[in-house]
Amino acid sequence: MISITWLWFTCQWFLEQIFSMREDIPLPGTTKARLIAAGIQHFSQHSYDEVDVDSVAADAGVTTGSLYHHFQSKKAFYGVLRDDMTRRILDRMEAASESVPPERAVKAALLAAYDGVLRIKAGKLLTEPDPRGGEDPIACLLGELAAKNGIVAADIVGILLAAALRAALTQALNGHSEARQALEVLSISESPA
Repeated sequence: MISITWLWFTCQWFLEQIFSMREDIPLPGTTKARLIAAGIQHFSQHSYDEVDVDSVAADAGVTTGSLYHHFQSKKAFYGVLRDDMTRRILDRMEAASESVPPERAVKAALLAAYDGVLRIKAGKLLTEPDPRGGEDPIACLLGELAAKNGIVAADIVGILLAAALRAALTQALNGHSEARQALEVLSISESPA
C-alpha cells in the first residue's frame, strides 16, 4: 500500500511542476496566444485524437509550422493547454477547501472542480484521459484532502472521486442537468470512514 507521506510528496512535486510553468503564458494577440485560444476551443469540444492541428492553426490564422515552432508536437501543445486548465481548477479546489471546515473540504473541492470546469468551458480537455499519462493532479489533491480528514485509503478515494468528477462532467456536457446532484450524493460524508 502506498504511504500517505509518499503520496503527499509525489503530489506536491507534481503540483510544483505544473505551477512552475507560469512563464509560458503568452502576451495577448501574439501567435502563441492565438494558438492557445484556438487549441482550447478545439480540445474542449473534441477528444485528443479527434483534434487536427491543421484546423487549430487555421483557426488561429497561422501555419501548422508555426504551431510546431511554438510547441514542438501536438502532445506538447495539448500539455500546455491541459496544464493551464488544470491549474485553474486546482486553484478553485484549494480555495473552496480552505473556506469550509476540514470535514467538508473534500466535498467543497469536488464541487468547485465540477462548477469550475463548466464555468471555464474546459469540456473534454479535462474529462478525457491525458494522453501524456502520469499522475492526475486533481486525484492527488482530492486524496490529500481526504488524508487530512482521516479517510482510509485516501489515495484511492482521490482517484475514485476524480473519476466520478469526470463522469459527472461528461454527463453534464451531454445535457444531463442532474449530474451535479449525483456527484453530491457520491462525495464523502462528513465523518471519516
